[in-house]
Amino acid sequence: QYNLKIKDLNKIIATAFSGGVAGKIYEGERMFDLVVRLDKAHRRSIEDLQNLYIDLPDGQQIPLKTVAEISYQPGPMQIGRENTNRRTYVGINVDGRDVKSLVDDIQKLLDEKLELPAGYYIRYGGAFENLQRATQRLSLVVPLALALIFILVFFAVKSFKQTLMIYLAVPFAAVGGILALYFRDMPFSISAGVGFIVLFGVAVLNGLVLISSFNELKQQGKEKIDELIKQGAVRRLRPIFLTASTDILGFLPMAVSASAGAEVQRPLATVVIGGMITSTLLTLIVLPVLYKLVEKGFSGRKKSGFAKPVVGIFILFFVLMSGKITAQQPVELSYQKTIDMALENYPAIKAMQLKIKQQKALKNTIFDIGETEVFTGQEEIGMQNTGVQNTIGITQSGIALLQTGAKKTLWRAGMDKVKIEAELTKATLKKDVGLAWHRTYFAQQKRDLYREMDTLYQNFVKTAKLKFETGETSKVAYLSALSNYRNYTIDKQQAESEFLENLHYLNQFLGLKNIDNVRLKAPENQPESDNLVVKDIKTGLLLKTYKTDTELAKARWQMTKKECLPKFNFGYKQQRIDGVSGFSAWEAGISVPLNIFSVNAKIKSAEMAYQTAQAEMAQKTAYTEALYRQLLVKKATMKRILSYYENEALPLADEQIKMVYTAYKLGDIDYMQFIQNIQSALKTKIDYLHKAVDYQQIIINLNYLTQH
Repeated sequence: QYNLKIKDLNKIIATAFSGGVAGKIYEGERMFDLVVRLDKAHRRSIEDLQNLYIDLPDGQQIPLKTVAEISYQPGPMQIGRENTNRRTYVGINVDGRDVKSLVDDIQKLLDEKLELPAGYYIRYGGAFENLQRATQRLSLVVPLALALIFILVFFAVKSFKQTLMIYLAVPFAAVGGILALYFRDMPFSISAGVGFIVLFGVAVLNGLVLISSFNELKQQGKEKIDELIKQGAVRRLRPIFLTASTDILGFLPMAVSASAGAEVQRPLATVVIGGMITSTLLTLIVLPVLYKLVEKGFSGRKKSGFAKPVVGIFILFFVLMSGKITAQQPVELSYQKTIDMALENYPAIKAMQLKIKQQKALKNTIFDIGETEVFTGQEEIGMQNTGVQNTIGITQSGIALLQTGAKKTLWRAGMDKVKIEAELTKATLKKDVGLAWHRTYFAQQKRDLYREMDTLYQNFVKTAKLKFETGETSKVAYLSALSNYRNYTIDKQQAESEFLENLHYLNQFLGLKNIDNVRLKAPENQPESDNLVVKDIKTGLLLKTYKTDTELAKARWQMTKKECLPKFNFGYKQQRIDGVSGFSAWEAGISVPLNIFSVNAKIKSAEMAYQTAQAEMAQKTAYTEALYRQLLVKKATMKRILSYYENEALPLADEQIKMVYTAYKLGDIDYMQFIQNIQSALKTKIDYLHKAVDYQQIIINLNYLTQH
C-alpha cells in the first residue's frame, strides 16, 4: 500500500536505536566511525518505536505502528543448531573457585530439580571441556614420566631393589603436595599436575644421592651396615637439605604471588614446596631403614622378606601403568592399513569366497547318468508256479549324454561369473572404503583447522573487550565480536560432529570396538590414471562382469536347446522261466519330449534373455565409457583448481590470517573488517579441503573403473 520495503524499515529502526554510520572522524592517525541515532529521550520505551516516523517514497511520513504490529514477546536471542538439533548456550564466568567443582554442583542441582523433555540434553563445554581434555592428557603424561624416572634411576644404580627404594620418594612427595593443596584450600588443577611431575623428578634425586653414598662406602669395604648408613647419611645430609631448601625458596615467590598469572603459578609452587618438605624428611628417615632391611644380607644374616612384597607391589604398579599408557595411545590408520583391515574383516568378502566354493561343488552335476532302478518280480504266473520270474533287474533311465557339453559350458560360465563378482566385490569394497576414508580424513582436517582458529578468535574477543573497556570502541563492536565468536564456536562443534559421523560410517567396514582415539594419517599418493585410455575400460572388472552376465545367459539358452535332445535308457534282467534258471533279458531306448510347444517356449524365453543381456551390456558399456571420459575431464579441471589453491589461495589465506589480528590490535582495521578477512581466509581453507576430497574421490572412481 505504501510501497515500502522491509529491509528499508529494518535499516531505519537499526539506525534509530543502535546507530548507523554516517561518516568518518580522524584524530591524528586514528580513525573513528561517526554514528547517528536517536537521543536517549526518544529510545526508552516501546512507544518510541511505535511512534517512529517512516519516510514514504512520495515524501510524506507515517508512524511505524501503521505498517507493523510492535509488542513485547519472549524469544531466544539466537537459535543455533548442531546435527539439525536446536541448541542454546548458557555462559558463566567463574571466579573464586575451580571450574570442576562448580560444574559438579550445577550438574547435581540440575539432576535433582530439572526434568528435561524427551530429546533434550545438557553438555558442559568451555573451560570445563578444556580441563577434561587436559586431564586426559595428564593421565598419559604422568604415568609416562614416572616410568621414565624409574628407568633412569635403574640405569644409575643398576639394582632393581635399590631403584624401588629410591622410587619410594614419589609417594612421599605426593603426600606433601596433596597436603599443601589441602591446607591452602586449592583444588587440583592442570598446573598442580605439572607441579607433581616436576616434584617427582626432584624428590627422586635426593634418594638417589643418599643411596649412591651408601653404595660408595660399601665398595670401599665398609662391612658393618649400621656404620655404613650413619656415615653415608651424614655425608649427604647437607647436599640433600641444600637441594630441598633451594627448591623451596625458589618456588616461594610463586606460591605467594598475587599478580597476573598467579592462578597458574600458585598451585604449581604449592605442590613443589609441600612435596619437597615431606619427601626430604621421609627420605632421610625411611630410606636408611629400608636400605638396612634389604641390604643387611651381605653382613652374614638372613635376608629380610620385606623386599619381596615391595618388589611385587612395584612390578604390579608398573604393569598397570604400562597397560594404561598402551590403552590410551591413539590408533593411527593409514589409507592402506584401512583397506587391508576391511578386506580381512568385511563379511561380503567371506560371502563371495563361500559362493565360489558353492559353484565348484556344482561341477559334479555336469555328468547326469539319470536314475537307477533295481527291481524283482514275476510275469505270466500259472497255477503250478510257472511263468517268468525276474530274479533281479537293473534299469538306468534319463541318461543325459547329449546335454553334457552344454552343462559344462553353463557351469564354466557360472564359475567365471562368481570369480569376477568376487574380484569386483573386492574392488567395490576398496572404492567404498577409500571414499569413506578420504571423507573422514578431510573432516578431520576441517576439525583441526577450526581448533587452530579458536585461539585467534578468543584473542580477538579479548582485544575487543579491552578496546571497549578503554573507550576505544563502542559496546556494539564488542557484542558483535562476541556474537561472531559464538557463531564460530557453533561451526567448530559442527565440524567436530561431522568428523565423528564420518568416522562412524568408516568404522562399519572395520568393526573397531573403540574409535575415541582413532586418528587418520596423511594419505599416500594414489595412482592418478594419467596413462589410461578408454580401451582399458573394456578389460576392466566392471565391464567383465557385464560380459559374464551375457555369456551366462547365452549358456543357459544353449542348455535350454539341448534339453529337447533325447535321453537314453538301458536295462538288464536275470530271469527264471518255469523254475529253470539261466535266462536273461535286456532293453535299450530313448526318451524324447513330445510337448514341442512347451520346449519351444522355453528356448524362445532363454533366447530373449540372452538378447536382453546383450542390450544391457551395450548400454552399461556405453555409460561406463562416458562416465570414464567425464571423470577424466573433471580430474583435469580439479587438478588445475587445486594447483591454484596450493600455489596462490592458501599462502594468501595464511598471510591474511597472520596479519589481520595484528592490524586489528593496532587499530588499523575495525572489527567488521577483521571478521570479513578471517571468514574469507577460513572459507578459502575449507573450500580447499572440499576440493581436495572431491579430487581424491575422482581418482578412486577412475581406479575403480579401470580395475583389472
